[in-house]
Amino acid sequence: MLSVKRGVSMASMASMMRTDAPTGREIRRYLACVLAVLVWTTGGVPTTAQAQAPDRIERHRVPADFMSYLGAQWLERPERVQEEQPEAVLDAMGLGPGDVAADIGCGSGYYARRMARRVAPEGRVYCVDIQQEMLDIMQELTDRDGVTGIVPVLGDVDDPKLPAGEVDWIILADVYHEMSEFEAMLAGMRASLAPGGRVALLEYRIEDGTGDNLKSDHAMSVRQVLAEWLPAGFALADLHEFLPGQHLFIMKVAGDTEVPGDPIVNLDLFEAVEQGLVEAEAVGAGDASVTVRIRNIGDDKLLVTMPVGVSFQSADNARDMVSRRDAAIRLFDGEWHDWVVRSVGRQQGRPAAGSGDPFTIARPASLPTLNDLMYVMQVGTYRVADAPLQYVPRVHGVEQAAVWIAEADPSYDDIAAAVADPRMPAPYAVAFALVYCDLAGIDVTGTRIWEDRAQVFGGLRDPGLNAWYQLKTAGRIQP
Repeated sequence: MLSVKRGVSMASMASMMRTDAPTGREIRRYLACVLAVLVWTTGGVPTTAQAQAPDRIERHRVPADFMSYLGAQWLERPERVQEEQPEAVLDAMGLGPGDVAADIGCGSGYYARRMARRVAPEGRVYCVDIQQEMLDIMQELTDRDGVTGIVPVLGDVDDPKLPAGEVDWIILADVYHEMSEFEAMLAGMRASLAPGGRVALLEYRIEDGTGDNLKSDHAMSVRQVLAEWLPAGFALADLHEFLPGQHLFIMKVAGDTEVPGDPIVNLDLFEAVEQGLVEAEAVGAGDASVTVRIRNIGDDKLLVTMPVGVSFQSADNARDMVSRRDAAIRLFDGEWHDWVVRSVGRQQGRPAAGSGDPFTIARPASLPTLNDLMYVMQVGTYRVADAPLQYVPRVHGVEQAAVWIAEADPSYDDIAAAVADPRMPAPYAVAFALVYCDLAGIDVTGTRIWEDRAQVFGGLRDPGLNAWYQLKTAGRIQP
């Protein structure tokens, strides 16, 4: 069974930090990036999410810029049918004739046109976007396809402009992560829902790597979503994971008894263990993940999550691990499930743990040196002076190098061969790792690898890395 180290009070975990500012998209993005990396300065991470009502907001992400209307053609790409399975999503929602629906962030109307056909003839679909040009494109495509029943709505960044108490279904398809004023938007959506109304929220997954091909601010974890939606007065009605790369959340207004289905209890792993609701054990799964064998031993439907930074300590002499992404698993039955948690190793000199090697699991606060680093790596962005936001490639070698630099202070030659990857030569992996360590508050100029900086930065061609290095060495960016 799961062995959990005690001694860290859940009430003492660090408070969350907001990452948005009130005015100006570039100012907002800059402040968001700064605050996103000034994390956990009080020494821990929250390990509980109260059932349907977490105490604090977990905001370790950077809201993305909204997509320009100039990219509308990408929304209509043929591959989207296979990648996102829109008809299967609408089937899961159960839209029917006469329903009033809203597509918020509708763009070209890709979903709105499909929804309009399902709610016809008496129903209607509000197509909400903050760019008039997008609504114009949507109208052209709607006219082309002969679709009726769509009402264009020019919304604001903090107001969907929907009628109160009227909407049966809202869909947000890969757009919520772009909402900088998410609290106001959630309030507006909640007010627009009719009794029994629901929201279908689609976001690419952080947990399993299917979102790694996207920019890091275009994917969200279950923990991130629930930590923002539940305090806003919503409850999780269902969570579907049948799509190739996206979560499909079904949200309702908290306390709305007209939505059918059993309640889903949302708990952190440690809380679920302490309450005797699950049995679990952790074993090795190589150098990039850990497997947690887990089952629900109660009667409730459970959604169990864990944050980045959870420590997996080897019971033998295998390599200890630390989780590098949030993780989540649905436990809607009493069967055993294999929960794969993306992780990174700590001691370079130890062998990676295999399926027969057990781990003891400890809360993130048991590794204060790595807490900040893990959250910075999940955010996956950095900024140099007033330059545009930069994205670190989602490559395991980068994150492995960062952990070894933070904990063992190796030389470049000590780790170069181990972190090299066909997609990422060793100098780039180590350079990005140094950026991560710097963002996490580690003095990289005092490390042994910094003494080898000529080997690392001498031949790099990445403008962001070179600008970061110039600031570190010369205090300014060379023209």
